[in-house]
Amino acid sequence: MFTKKYIFETRTTRSKRIFQTAAFLCLTGIVSFVLLCIYLPIYAEEQSELARKVFYQRSPDVIAVFTGDTGRLDYTFKKAEAHPSANIFITGVYAKNNLEILLKKQGKNISVEDYIESESHHIEIEYLARNTIENGLATINYLSKQNLLHPRVLIISSDYHIFRIARIMRALQDDSSEIDFYFESIPNDYNKISNIQKLMKEVYKFFKTSTFLLFWERD
Repeated sequence: MFTKKYIFETRTTRSKRIFQTAAFLCLTGIVSFVLLCIYLPIYAEEQSELARKVFYQRSPDVIAVFTGDTGRLDYTFKKAEAHPSANIFITGVYAKNNLEILLKKQGKNISVEDYIESESHHIEIEYLARNTIENGLATINYLSKQNLLHPRVLIISSDYHIFRIARIMRALQDDSSEIDFYFESIPNDYNKISNIQKLMKEVYKFFKTSTFLLFWERD
């Protein structure tokens, strides 16, 4: 299919070979795209189940949330209440937001002032990250400043996002890294067209990110 069948190839056989090759590559791409759309939520649930087992009777050292879609912060604050000893790292926050504004948006039961006074020392907000790779770099940089011995880190995001985050975090770690990353996802209802669109867009982003990481040098 990909190479000449004949030493002297006619225009017709050459066109046929090119068409068959293009059709095969197109079909392979479509099948890969569909399979990845199916697999992303499955992978996220598997990782969430693993994280729940690991942190059943112990807390993560750090809970990091990669912002960008609704529900992630609310889920993170609830997880923080279950693990009060964990530090919270929020990356990719809109520049005009602060902790007080974020808490008000989540509708906390206690007053924002009381929450900030009692919990703000556990929370750090990062404003510069503009994409998932920069979220990952910001998280690695944050952890490097914490002086934690073999830290266990729980990363929270939407289910469609977890597979790409895991790929990025593996690429960002060097061989000597002692950080253990776990992932917990917020499930989406894929009976909704809007969530299917997010999933399809995420698959495109995964292929784009994977291509970038092939040529990316950590140094």
